Amino acid sequence: APPPRAGEPDAAAVESCGGGDDWTHGAVWRGGELLAELLHAQPCLVRGRGVLEIGAGTGVAGLAAAAAGAAHVTLTDRDLSASSASLSLNPALQGAVDVRRLAWGDAPSLAAALSAAGGRFEVVLAADVVYPQSTAALPALLETVRNATAPLGRALLLYVERDARVSEALGAGLRGFGGACGRVELGAKAALFELGGAGGGAGGGA
Repeated sequence: APPPRAGEPDAAAVESCGGGDDWTHGAVWRGGELLAELLHAQPCLVRGRGVLEIGAGTGVAGLAAAAAGAAHVTLTDRDLSASSASLSLNPALQGAVDVRRLAWGDAPSLAAALSAAGGRFEVVLAADVVYPQSTAALPALLETVRNATAPLGRALLLYVERDARVSEALGAGLRGFGGACGRVELGAKAALFELGGAGGGAGGGA
């Protein structure tokens, strides 16, 4: 089973991929919970596919993808301690999951992950990785998503709004992303963006 739920950090907190003194390290954020729940409800989104989770933190979404039948899942972050700890608690999934260091915009580490996977990923997951302290890294995040996703694949980005200015920055970045972009509302101030893909997605319009 995925790691237990934890309280959502407040808007002033910094996630593990943001570096620094991070008291939220090891916490399960609301966006991760929502994406994990979606994959549990719609396993067809990942079943039989190669999956990459970026900014994985505890890896709750990626582990949910593995439990839903993904062919293989790669959990990535700058600090892998939380992902590795979660994986160690889920021995039944260990044969289908590995962990790799990946900083957004770092071409060599992304190339290594793609090489190990045999090419770009059919599904890329990113849960709650866009928040006030990560806004400056948004271009690198979207570049990594673009370069990691297979031509006929899809990226699923779960966004929880904490600041209207961050939402505006994300919207601008997605408009410049290229390709299809769908949006599904998942409750108060939470939305799933589906980037790329060729039908059969989680639904919704831009």
